[in-house]
Amino acid sequence: MAFASSLQKGQIPVGCELCKGQNRIQFKCIECDLLMCSECLDRVHLRIAKDHQITDIKDIGKNVIFNEIKCENHTGQACCLFCQTCKTFICLKCVAKKVHNGHELVEEEDYNESKVEKKPKQMSKIKFEISKEYTTDLTDIHYIAVCSDGSMWMGNQIRSKLQHVKLREDKTEIITSLNIKIWGMAKNHSNNILITTGGTKLKLINTMTGQMTDSRYDVKPLDPISIHVTSDHRVFIGAYPGGNAFPVTGRRVVVVMDQEGKQLKEYEHDEHNKRLFTYPLCVATTSNGNICVVDWLDNDHRGRVVVLSPGGDILGTYTGHPDVNTGNKPFQPKRILTTPSNNIVVTDLKNHLLHMLTDQGQSITYYNLGDMGIIFPYSLALSTTGTIYIGCVSEAGSPDTTKAKLYELEYSGI
Repeated sequence: MAFASSLQKGQIPVGCELCKGQNRIQFKCIECDLLMCSECLDRVHLRIAKDHQITDIKDIGKNVIFNEIKCENHTGQACCLFCQTCKTFICLKCVAKKVHNGHELVEEEDYNESKVEKKPKQMSKIKFEISKEYTTDLTDIHYIAVCSDGSMWMGNQIRSKLQHVKLREDKTEIITSLNIKIWGMAKNHSNNILITTGGTKLKLINTMTGQMTDSRYDVKPLDPISIHVTSDHRVFIGAYPGGNAFPVTGRRVVVVMDQEGKQLKEYEHDEHNKRLFTYPLCVATTSNGNICVVDWLDNDHRGRVVVLSPGGDILGTYTGHPDVNTGNKPFQPKRILTTPSNNIVVTDLKNHLLHMLTDQGQSITYYNLGDMGIIFPYSLALSTTGTIYIGCVSEAGSPDTTKAKLYELEYSGI
């Protein structure tokens, strides 16, 4: 086969042997001696040969030759660099057109050396199990906030719906329903709900009465995007100038306030005066004070996770896992939470994954929720008993009658 001759040259062929396309191969079936891309592995091979042993080509220990890879966007052009941000190989025309300006670009030698880096923990050590499944009255669950009594606030940004619900057997029972568009949500120490609705001030919803008022938290002249409240009552707010998120203009910042609304700190630039964030979509913190931010990078919803020390130093930047996040399947993080053991959990929307990171943003592993029947995971929250809630969204184009699923998961190993 083609693979045998390639091995003699110490190279890896780049064309998938199943789809015969230009998709870069990523896996080899030991039993079939077949090379394939991740898409064909998922859609074809594992459906007909579930018990076959699959090996990542990086484990074979051979180098990838960049100039043998044809650019996906420019016909006939050989690739010369790997874009770590987009997880794809690019050619000189890509560089000349400045499509990847500001992205992390990797040369061939560095790319091949990176393949021998230490692998993450084995997935078998980390387990998730669905303990409960609920059908909701929302088409999409973009936000979750869990109250101390076990009730829950859920928000649908697209259809401007906010509901306070109780969880009953296999469905949600609505306590309060509001027609309001929100951009962020968090529960405060008084068990009330902070939301962003446009404008510079956060709004406060009294969970007992459902009444909404202005809060004391104001990031004027900026507009708040995301909210996170810590156990010591500090409020972290991701903010930007308002209007279109891209192209990037103006300030992109995470503001920290005390319980009274007094500003304590801002995170905006690194030590070289470069932006820390492009669009701080979601914020969380660890018990040791690290700040974890889902940073939205462009209108295609590609993103990364930026982890900062309390002093503002960058501890780590995570752009997805190379085994699963490719040019065709980019890392699309949406929500983030930290576990009691200070690990970080991130939803990866269209890949139906959870990514697990250390408290400094290094990869531990990823978990395929699709194997459990959980698709399009979006929102995250910890329950009052320590389990994880995952709120899902509906597939694009779904009818208004579609009911989004909420899952409660038991977990171990993180």
